[in-house]
Amino acid sequence: MALPSIGQSRLIAEQLDALVRTLCPHSVGIIGCAGGNGLDRLAGAGVSRVVGVDLNPDYIEQTRQRYEGRLPGLELYTADIQTASSLFEPVDLLYVALVLEYVDLERTMSTLWRHCKTDGVLAVVSQLPHETMTEVSPSPYTTLCRLMPVMHLVSPEELQRQARHAGFCTEASSTILSPGGKSFSVDTFRRRSQQTR
Repeated sequence: MALPSIGQSRLIAEQLDALVRTLCPHSVGIIGCAGGNGLDRLAGAGVSRVVGVDLNPDYIEQTRQRYEGRLPGLELYTADIQTASSLFEPVDLLYVALVLEYVDLERTMSTLWRHCKTDGVLAVVSQLPHETMTEVSPSPYTTLCRLMPVMHLVSPEELQRQARHAGFCTEASSTILSPGGKSFSVDTFRRRSQQTR
């Protein structure tokens, strides 16, 4: 994702930076934090608590080594957001970038609702279909091809429908391009006080 021809790591970090500057949250949760991409943007941004969650314990350990002591209130969890009922105290901003393509959307949205404060914001970056490009970008890392059978792109309409069902209100939706030419949807939602189901 960090290859210049793909540029998705930079895109993810820039979107997180823009959201934090706009929303000024005290607490931020990053779902699918990988090795900590974008966390450097939170140092000195007025955030007093940073939560990172990833399924891969190696990624969590890399994030710990890079940012422990550098970010205030850093909490790191190895967990599957599809099944975890309560991982951490809710945050003001939940950031989920290129994760929902690999999970059960309905179950995950319910988990996200529980981990977002009332009137907090859920921000989602999702990959959109491309007429000529494959869903998984070609790269020297051929093992990434294993992702293709489990990757399912989520349309903005389906994302918004599931978010409403979970108890979020749609705030904004926009489309951005990566340096590699792929399109991504950036959607923000506000958490209501009660789930609608």
